[in-house]
Amino acid sequence: MVTIKDVAAHAGVAFKTVSRVVNNDPTVKPKNREKVLKAIEELGYRPNRAAQMTRRKKSGVIGFIADELLRVPYTFDLIRGAQDLAWKHNKELMVLNVNVNKYSVEGAVNHLFEHRVEGIIYAAMYHREVSLPLQFKEVPTVLANCYDSYGRYPSIVPDEKEAAREITANLIDKGYKRIAFLNLNENIIAAKLRKEGVEQAFINANINLDNLLVESVIFGEENNERSVTRSRAEDIIKNFKPDAILCGQDPMAVEVYFVVQALGLKVGKDIGVGSFDDWDIIPTLLQPELTTMALPHYEMGQWAFNCLLEERTEPVKETARFTLNSRQSF
Repeated sequence: MVTIKDVAAHAGVAFKTVSRVVNNDPTVKPKNREKVLKAIEELGYRPNRAAQMTRRKKSGVIGFIADELLRVPYTFDLIRGAQDLAWKHNKELMVLNVNVNKYSVEGAVNHLFEHRVEGIIYAAMYHREVSLPLQFKEVPTVLANCYDSYGRYPSIVPDEKEAAREITANLIDKGYKRIAFLNLNENIIAAKLRKEGVEQAFINANINLDNLLVESVIFGEENNERSVTRSRAEDIIKNFKPDAILCGQDPMAVEVYFVVQALGLKVGKDIGVGSFDDWDIIPTLLQPELTTMALPHYEMGQWAFNCLLEERTEPVKETARFTLNSRQSF
C-alpha cells in the first residue's frame, strides 16, 4: 500500500506538505501542490480515512438524510449540490433514503452516529414542515426543502410565492390576460404560496381577479390524477376560455398539451402553457418546449452544506429563488 511518505519522496517535498495538500490547505505553494498531485496520481495513493479520523478526531463525514427524495428525478439535485461541495472540501457525503416515519428516521440517525458524522442535512421530497426526533440536536443539523415545526434548525425552502408571481407576470407581459391556474393540492404549502403569488401578479398589473381561475388537483392514484387533470383542463378551456393555463407541475402540463391538441388548438399559438419544476427531460421533449420555473434544489443542497461547513447554528429560515426557463410554450 502506498503511504504518504512514499508520495513525499516521489514528489521531492516534505511529509507535512503532502499532508497539507491531501487536506486541501490553501497555504501550499502552487508548485508544490502540483508536484504532490502528480505523485499521488502516478503512485495511485489513497488517503487513509481511519488514520485521518484518529489524528483529527473528526470523521470527515456529513450525513444526508433524504426524506423519500429518490422518488422524484429533479430532487437528485439537492444531493448533487451538497455532494459537489463535499468533494471540494475533502468530505464524504453519506446518503440515506428514508420513509416518512419515526422509526425509519431514528434508525438513519443512529446509523449516522455510528459513523461519527460531523453534521446532518435533512432534505424533504417536497416543501413541507417537519418534526424531527430530539437526536438531531446532538449534532449540527440543517434542513433543505423543509423547515422545523419548532424553529430549532437552520433551514432553506423554495420561494414559491415569488416564483408564481414571476411566471404569471411573464405571461401577462406577453399579452396573456385571462389565465387558469391548475394548482397543486391546496393542502400543500407550495400550493398556498403559489396561489398568493399568481394573485399578486394580477394585482400588480391592475387586472381584475375575475380573469383568474384557480383550481386544485387533488393528489391520489396516478391514473385518476391524470384523468382529473385532463377533464378539468378540457372543461376550463371550453367554459372559462383562458388565454393561458399555468400548471402546478410539469406532468400536469403534459396532460394539458394532450387536451389542447385534442381540441384542435396549438400550444404557444392559440393558448399559452406554463408550469413549475423543470422536471427532468419533460419540458424539452414537449413540442413546443415548455416554459417552466426550475426548482432551486441544487442551490438548496449547496446552501445546506455551506451552513454546516461554516458552523452556522442560528435557526434562520432562508428562501431560494426559482429560475425561469423560457421556451416556446408561451
